[in-house]
Amino acid sequence: MMKKISLLAVAVLLSGWLTAQEKAAMVTDRPDQTESASIVSLKGFQIESGFSFERYNSEINNTTYNSTLVRYGLLEKIELRLGLAYLGKNVSLDGGSFDESGFAPIVVGAKFQLQEESEGLPKLAIMTTFTLPKTGASIYENKYLGADFRVNGEYSLNEAMSLGGNLGVAWSGAEGGNTAVGIYTAVIGMSLSEKLGAFAELYGFLPKEGKNDHRWDAGMTYSVNEDLQLDFATGIGLSKVSPDFFISLGLSIRMP
Repeated sequence: MMKKISLLAVAVLLSGWLTAQEKAAMVTDRPDQTESASIVSLKGFQIESGFSFERYNSEINNTTYNSTLVRYGLLEKIELRLGLAYLGKNVSLDGGSFDESGFAPIVVGAKFQLQEESEGLPKLAIMTTFTLPKTGASIYENKYLGADFRVNGEYSLNEAMSLGGNLGVAWSGAEGGNTAVGIYTAVIGMSLSEKLGAFAELYGFLPKEGKNDHRWDAGMTYSVNEDLQLDFATGIGLSKVSPDFFISLGLSIRMP
């Protein structure tokens, strides 16, 4: 009898230990424009990388050959962020065209989780990032320090659907255009299966000077496994100053 009880106790302890080792679902900040209110786990790395193409009109195309965001869990409620990108621009005017490409300025920052989701209350975080001056190719480099401050929120409607959004303000750091720009995003996310997710989103930029830029996009994510996610998104501009359409592809990896 004692032997059976001992074996049962070991089984219970082992089951509890295995459950504790299970990872939480990976949450990324791509491919939508809404930054999540979640942070990576303590001492965890997450790399989110992708390609995108943006057609403004018949004369201007912008390509992000690669954008990479590295996230590191510094503390239980604080993550550090590093952003790198290699960009390209194609302009066709008066029968001629030119192409330029190079690295974008380096972006550094952090996200701070304020509260977990609870009954009637959303999960909340604040995020601040800085675009470092004179760190990119001459066509893209900033003369001044750029900054982006956001409040991130998300709330579960049910087991398969959630709402998210950001409110913030940004300064580009570019010479001659370093004015405040308001930022808003609103996204609805849906879990279609254990591996497949989808989203639809409205977002925009509200400059202090100039016309507002409103956009809509939608996309899907596919979890190859608990540490690898593929994504796709496409969208259109809703304002005269917005791009005609854009498309992106990417992948995200979690370590360990």
